[in-house]
Amino acid sequence: MAFEVTFCVRAETDTGDSVCLVGDCEKIGNWNPHHAVILTRVSSPVPSKTANITSNGMNVWKKTITLSDDAKDCRYRYFIARIVESDSEDSERVVDVLRWETNIKPRLFSPRDYLKDPAMYENTIDTFGEFGQKKHVSTGWLTDETEIHLRLHSNPIYMWKSRHRTQTYSVKCTPLDLRFRDTMHGDEEDDYQPDTIPTANYTKVLVSTLKSGQEKPQIQKTYGEVYNPDDFMIFSARTIDPEYLGFQLNWFVHFPDKEPKNIGYNYILPMEMKNTNDVKTILITGLTHKPIGQVKVDYLLIKPLAGLPMTMEVSYQNYWNFERAALDIGHKGMGSAHSQKESVRENTIASLQSAGSHGADFVEFDVMLSKDLVPVIYHDFHVFATYRKKRRDELENFRVSVKDLTVAELQSMQLSSVHAANEKDDRESDERYEDNVDPKETQPFPTLKQCFEDVDEHVGFNVEVKYPMLRMNGYIEESTYFDRNKFVDIILKSVFENAKDRRIVFSSFDPDICTLLRLKQNKYPVLLLTVGRIRHDEERADPRCVYVPIGVNFVNFANILGINVNSKTILDNHELIKDVKKSGQVLFCWGEETNDSNVINKLRELGVDGIIYDRWMVHEDVTDMWIVNDAKNIIGIDQLKSTKENVFKLEKRLKENISQPVDNDSK
Repeated sequence: MAFEVTFCVRAETDTGDSVCLVGDCEKIGNWNPHHAVILTRVSSPVPSKTANITSNGMNVWKKTITLSDDAKDCRYRYFIARIVESDSEDSERVVDVLRWETNIKPRLFSPRDYLKDPAMYENTIDTFGEFGQKKHVSTGWLTDETEIHLRLHSNPIYMWKSRHRTQTYSVKCTPLDLRFRDTMHGDEEDDYQPDTIPTANYTKVLVSTLKSGQEKPQIQKTYGEVYNPDDFMIFSARTIDPEYLGFQLNWFVHFPDKEPKNIGYNYILPMEMKNTNDVKTILITGLTHKPIGQVKVDYLLIKPLAGLPMTMEVSYQNYWNFERAALDIGHKGMGSAHSQKESVRENTIASLQSAGSHGADFVEFDVMLSKDLVPVIYHDFHVFATYRKKRRDELENFRVSVKDLTVAELQSMQLSSVHAANEKDDRESDERYEDNVDPKETQPFPTLKQCFEDVDEHVGFNVEVKYPMLRMNGYIEESTYFDRNKFVDIILKSVFENAKDRRIVFSSFDPDICTLLRLKQNKYPVLLLTVGRIRHDEERADPRCVYVPIGVNFVNFANILGINVNSKTILDNHELIKDVKKSGQVLFCWGEETNDSNVINKLRELGVDGIIYDRWMVHEDVTDMWIVNDAKNIIGIDQLKSTKENVFKLEKRLKENISQPVDNDSK
């Protein structure tokens, strides 16, 4: 027997937004946002003189759906999106997910319960994001659109007249639809005036400045946003037609006793944004059509991940169990082994497995691409291969970029550290002269896929995505590297194809990589890695990964999970922890200081959420004293743990009342 049920929700929407319903049955899209049910708005808020004219405020949306009484229980979520219906039967509608409900457990509709008391359901109005006594709403990801960021930073404005350089300027960014050139008639060209440039009506440009209170994307003011010295300003826009989207920057000078005055403009055209990322120096044209200055604009294009559609079943991007004790994370598995001959080689299957067997909750490792575009595990951008000449006593070091070697070539190499390669003594006993082959699990350059297949599934992966960055001294870690979009797409596809139920956290020192990782997928969280110490010539030049306060603001802007800070910074300034926690962010720590048991305990007391450190076996003789809450989650620990299980295995045993350790092959 078929019956009708009405889903009704109250949500805050803007002009052009739609509220949608998606769930785990065919009637409501099977978690696919392109097949979701679009609700109808049935009421609007009472207009207010103080209301933002761009917002409609709280609205009630509803839709009646026909179900059958033999249907199974249905899990569902609401989301808010901008939707453009397709004109062709062969293509899907365009969906730009703006916000969606991301509680770990979705809403539940039971046909059996409904038929017992239909009136109870019919008279209920849900509130967007609120159910199960929790509220969890996240911003969307890129399903069909491209996101463009225009950044002004490192004091990019230079006015040509010296007396103008000390003035205060604001800038406003307007999107332009360049398709007008195909529709303009010949007799209109003579009448064209600058103020008739067609704006892109369906594209919003939001502005952010990476400082407290201004880091969240917001609508631009009438005279734009003031650029102050050392600001990091970001204009962001989404479009389905990036090849037709241009931008006009209008410049205003500010005076203490009167309104700002428009003094010039410049244009940024799509043809100037051919790469994923670049810096352009653009002239500022005055109102008399003569140049009056110049500005450096740093742009970033983030394209949607093609060929791997995301579902809305679950998301951990902004979820963290803050009640749980700090996670123990194995650095490169068991840690750096350059100076410890007896240690297993870092970033190998054996190292990752060993860390997991000694109790690591997560293992951290570095991922980059080989020449044949396979994600491999390695820390440095280059390898130092030692080769022998015809004479046995002549050894040479040869530096090769990882990106220039295939997986087969990388895995066939017998590597030694740069330090060892320079040694000239006792060559007869040097392992580089031996023809032995290490066991597979101890060989360098395992693929990301191999790690997923061979490491215990209960051990989480902290995947650090390596990408070359500019240093303060002008040195770039690696030149002519892979395009950022292509690079991240390949790594993400490997993760989604192989991760199964494994816990994943991405991280990177490159804020732009963090942005791409966040916007191209909707499931796994991302952390910004920061150095967090005083700058020097060899340090990275991007202030977002150097200074913790700017990094915290970037995390809020990009809506990623949190920040991974050098432990020395935290130990020197405990107030930084309060700043991170106040922002609701997750805090990880890394660094040489974390290899001290006393420091690890101190960081736990300070409330960090994850600690990355080396050489787990040096901590094995310490007794465990676990603190467990009613939900059987481990929320505290008095000493470093020595158990052979990680926290997730132990929690599972506690919840299932299993006395024996969880087998590696079980979940």
